[in-house]
Amino acid sequence: MNDETKRCACPGCHIPIDPQQPFERDGKAYCCQACAEHHPRGEPCTNLDCHCDEEATNGGEAGVGPIA
Repeated sequence: MNDETKRCACPGCHIPIDPQQPFERDGKAYCCQACAEHHPRGEPCTNLDCHCDEEATNGGEAGVGPIA
């Protein structure tokens, strides 16, 4: 991977972004729709090796995750 490869903006996600098909929200790029929506209902990342949805739903980033 080169230095110009962007990573998903989801906290805890390590997936590179497909420059041909990024998911964007608030000026940031994400690897999938679930990450772009901050996993509101615990939807998993589309990459099976990534578990960023667990971090998001367990209070990873302030203001991100399900609304109680």
